[in-house]
Amino acid sequence: MQQFGIIGLSVMGKNLALNVRNNGFSVSGFSIDKPEVDAFAKYEDDKLKPTYSWEEFVDSLEKPRKILIQIAAGKPVDETLQKLLPLLDKGDILLDGGNSNFHDTNRRYHEMEQHGIHFIGMGVSGGEEGALNGPALMPGGDEDAYKKVAPILEAIAAKNSEGHPCVSFIGPEGSGHYVKMVHNGIEYGIMQEFSEVYDILRKVAGKTNDEMSAIFAHWNEGLVKAYLSEITAEVLKQKDNLTPDHVIDHILNVASYKGTGNWMLEDGVHLGAPISVIAEAVISRFMSKATTREGKEIKWNGEVPQDLIDNLGKALQLCQAVAYAQGFQQLKMAADAYNWDLRYPAIAQSWEAGCIIRSSMLKDIEKAFAEGKKLDNMFQDPYFKDLMDKNIPALRNVIVLATKAGIPTPTLSASLNYLESIFNPSLPANLIQGQRDYFGAHTYFRNDRDGVYHTEWYEEK
Repeated sequence: MQQFGIIGLSVMGKNLALNVRNNGFSVSGFSIDKPEVDAFAKYEDDKLKPTYSWEEFVDSLEKPRKILIQIAAGKPVDETLQKLLPLLDKGDILLDGGNSNFHDTNRRYHEMEQHGIHFIGMGVSGGEEGALNGPALMPGGDEDAYKKVAPILEAIAAKNSEGHPCVSFIGPEGSGHYVKMVHNGIEYGIMQEFSEVYDILRKVAGKTNDEMSAIFAHWNEGLVKAYLSEITAEVLKQKDNLTPDHVIDHILNVASYKGTGNWMLEDGVHLGAPISVIAEAVISRFMSKATTREGKEIKWNGEVPQDLIDNLGKALQLCQAVAYAQGFQQLKMAADAYNWDLRYPAIAQSWEAGCIIRSSMLKDIEKAFAEGKKLDNMFQDPYFKDLMDKNIPALRNVIVLATKAGIPTPTLSASLNYLESIFNPSLPANLIQGQRDYFGAHTYFRNDRDGVYHTEWYEEK
């Protein structure tokens, strides 16, 4: 009998199955797509078993069965659950490793609970390479069931610099998929920040692709030590095999998206979370598809400040921190709204290796939330408060220069506005509330006494 089962044997499912096998556990694989099973069968040995029917798959697994569903999110997951239910026993454990919407995971968790089936919604990050060699895993749902699958998940997960697996129990219901959604929103934000810095480097600093590659590689050794720094350096220096140029110069400047960033933005609006950087990053992808491209190319003829590269590095470091801060701020607001006990240090640790947003800064975030600290904002932590104070002048200078050059900086500017606003005791919201009371008698609170007030703003003539 096999110790683990995986449904869905496209690249992610197949690689996760091989990862399970390579770490000493036996695994069965099944797909409704017979060619996928045939391809999987080429790896067959005493620890890896292809199966060709629902019954053969379920019967091949030891009890309680542990089954990972690795298929497209949405209706296919519900259809798979309905196929499995008549074949399962109470106490069996199902894991959904796709990019499911957390609302769907909440519903499935409670539906499966009624049948005596344990359900875990698990975010998986790291792409096909991570699936094979060590992904970041974000499981949420039934904690007792998680303990039963933890030995396998900890074995296959990426390991951070201290050797700890990048997986731990996130929280109840759909919280695992919620954390993956926030991970993807942060990813949108940081990627857009990198693209804006790239734009300033090429259009203002006049750097070549190879020079920019070297700059990002240098930042990856210190200021912004992150997977995205590493791959940005690689992308920029890659030569084209169709022309004498670099590949980057022939990639159409239209950014695609699959929806998880939109989901974060939607729930952020529902919660009232000030995730301005993620919002601007999502809208920037919309903008890349909607722009008419009728304008002229930017040509900067002004002076290039000697400290521009240094300022860009500091600005990128700080803006990356803002993207993380906004993500963790939404997580806290979601935990309060949905009655979830989220473990923020564990979330930071689960992102320290194997995933797209991994960076050395996550260790500082883990420390910021250590010992049960529930910060309303990450910049309340002394390390990040100091980072803000040291780097915000560089960010201001970068945005001033970009504005003079006519270069849009939606996420860099949103980062600055966020930092200028979040600790500001005198934002002009009092005028908005005065206007609302004027035209709609919406009332207002006062800053000098308790109670709810309304003013008769004008007299009848």
